[in-house]
Amino acid sequence: MMKTLKSLFRSESGQLSVMFALSAVPLLIAIGSAVDYVRIYDTRTKLQAAVDGAALAAAMAEDRNDGQRWVMAKNYFKSNFSAAHDSEITIDVKVTTKRVAVTVNYEQPTSLLALAGIKSTEISVTGEVLRAGESWAEVVMVLDYSGSMKDNDKYKRMAEAATTMVDSLSSSIEEGHLKIGLVPFSAMVHTSMPSSYVTQWSADSTWTGCTQDRKYPYNTTVDTPVSGNSDTKWGYYDNTSENSGSYACSAYQSKNLKILPLTNDMEAVKAKLDGMRPLGNTNIPLGAAFGWNLLDPAAPYTEAVPYTDKKTHKYLILLTDGVQTSKQWGSGNSRSVQKGNENLVKICAGMANAGITVFTVAYDITDPKVTTLLKNCGGERYYEPDVSSSGITEVFAAITEEINKQIIRLAR
Repeated sequence: MMKTLKSLFRSESGQLSVMFALSAVPLLIAIGSAVDYVRIYDTRTKLQAAVDGAALAAAMAEDRNDGQRWVMAKNYFKSNFSAAHDSEITIDVKVTTKRVAVTVNYEQPTSLLALAGIKSTEISVTGEVLRAGESWAEVVMVLDYSGSMKDNDKYKRMAEAATTMVDSLSSSIEEGHLKIGLVPFSAMVHTSMPSSYVTQWSADSTWTGCTQDRKYPYNTTVDTPVSGNSDTKWGYYDNTSENSGSYACSAYQSKNLKILPLTNDMEAVKAKLDGMRPLGNTNIPLGAAFGWNLLDPAAPYTEAVPYTDKKTHKYLILLTDGVQTSKQWGSGNSRSVQKGNENLVKICAGMANAGITVFTVAYDITDPKVTTLLKNCGGERYYEPDVSSSGITEVFAAITEEINKQIIRLAR
């Protein structure tokens, strides 16, 4: 009897071993598929990053022909994907006048899935970038030219960095697709506009002169002046020492501090940057308001395209090295420096609502009276360079890079 039971146990034990062995294979395959899936997902993510970078590098390269862009894309990919030299990879690059597309096919070896006869899995990714010819840009630089910008030659460093940005943008963005405007400001701004839009008398249809802000709330908007309503018009300035004598409008003319509306003449922009000189006090919201007006298609400046033109990106760079010192109109017909700070908040909100990308720069100043305002206005695009020789250069280079990335963008 005992002999029979032992024989039975040996038989059942053997059957269990066979059954376990048979069930282990699909179990291992199931585990292997999960492991391999994670590896495939990780590889696809790395491939996509390398492919997108390759397409961007080729599209953004300056002074390169299509053949050189093709080589750049391949080299970038190979240097940024660890398995790029494996025989399992094929790279295809297509360069046209409008796009750069990089497609990669990769045969990734499997591990445990090989037990099921699946020795590799094909991963295919594509990165496509629109070249600059597909987009347009309107850029306005609102630059502080108050007297303190003479300290440590800040205005010279600022102008040099801005000139480099003009050269870089005009090289990377297709000719005719870039317009740049300049708003130099101190206590007042110097500009030209139709005579009907100002309170100052003019014998001509076009008025040229200096102004501070118009009445509130129009000084926080881009509303076109209305005939018969002097509150909507420019031309006012405080009759104080900051706007008279050596700081009168004639000084703005001699310092070449006249607003340059949007233009595609890059040589005129660079000549303007080279010729402006500092003068007087600081009126940040005045400069910001005129910068917004340059980017707005309505009068008094009509060089900008409508906001509905989705191919055109609008940018404003607001730079100052000091706190607000000039008074501005506020509610209740009041006028004070604090009203100027409050107006800047409203102007920044208005530009954001209009879809304008704003960069703010606190140049060689850390006073929270102004840095807090600029941080809130620019958000992640706020910069605070010191007066070192490279500080402002690096800021304008960073701004240039971000504009280029938005103009030359990933299509998929």
